[in-house]
Amino acid sequence: MIKVGILGTGFGKHHAELYKKINGFELIAIYGRDEVKLGEIGERFNIKTTTIINEIIQNSEIDLIDICLPTSLHAKWAIEALKNNKNVFCETPLTYQLEEAEEIKKAAEAYNKDVFVDLFFKFSTPHNIAINKIKNNELGEVVSFSSYNKTAPNWGDLSLSKNVSDFHTHNFDFLLEIMGLPQEVFSNGIDLGNKSIVVTTLNYENKIAKIESYTNLPKSSPFLIGFEIICERGTIKFDAQYGEHTKEEFVIYYNDGSKEVLNPQMKDDYEEVIKHIMHCIENNEKSSYLDISSAIEAIKIKNAVLRSLEAKQFVRIGQ
Repeated sequence: MIKVGILGTGFGKHHAELYKKINGFELIAIYGRDEVKLGEIGERFNIKTTTIINEIIQNSEIDLIDICLPTSLHAKWAIEALKNNKNVFCETPLTYQLEEAEEIKKAAEAYNKDVFVDLFFKFSTPHNIAINKIKNNELGEVVSFSSYNKTAPNWGDLSLSKNVSDFHTHNFDFLLEIMGLPQEVFSNGIDLGNKSIVVTTLNYENKIAKIESYTNLPKSSPFLIGFEIICERGTIKFDAQYGEHTKEEFVIYYNDGSKEVLNPQMKDDYEEVIKHIMHCIENNEKSSYLDISSAIEAIKIKNAVLRSLEAKQFVRIGQ
């Protein structure tokens, strides 16, 4: 039984639901600052609540600290949890600063503990299927990649920098699994207050990728998401809308003119992430999907995109 302490009552409430739902976890306590909200959560899930964060960090009974705090606090409390012999599960963005993410990684290595980052896109059923088909070389080498997400401004501040850090980042992570780290990026963006548009081109040697994030759709619009991966022997294409009506189209177009319509059973991304963490901890396995190194690579792309937006020119990764 993996014993969990949660920091934060925003996404933390949803995470608590998952731990209660999935066999193999025992939810010990949750930290927050709002005593009214804590009281509601404590009563609903029958768990201890606290406004003193170290009561969770220093609790020797707890195996896994789940961090759902504001991003600016992630590094401090992830490192404190690692120092106290805890594995860490951290919401995204892991950090806004590359240096902070690297400090977390160093601490994980120093204290021989694991840091899992909630890079849930790779556990989305169509994204996961696409990754496996590419890694199994079922369609040959990837030639180009494109992905998009479009939403009304229903998620708080999604201005230009937040759009890149929060929305674009998951697409970066998906891209890294498909094509690896790009050489350079060029990004165009429009800041519209709490909403924005970002279109990024990512260059490889003889390959190209494009990521689009729109957070300025009308409030009545559904959430739109999709990707297209063109390979030597065919193309994987997924388009979906979620809202009042759900529509999902998942097709492989083969170069011989045939096509395959995929109708997989769609699994809950977040539930699959939690199950994966349980498997890794119970079997003492490193995660290739949620590993902090993947999050750091995505931050490198994010930083280059922000520099490109400011400079209005191509930016090499790592510069």
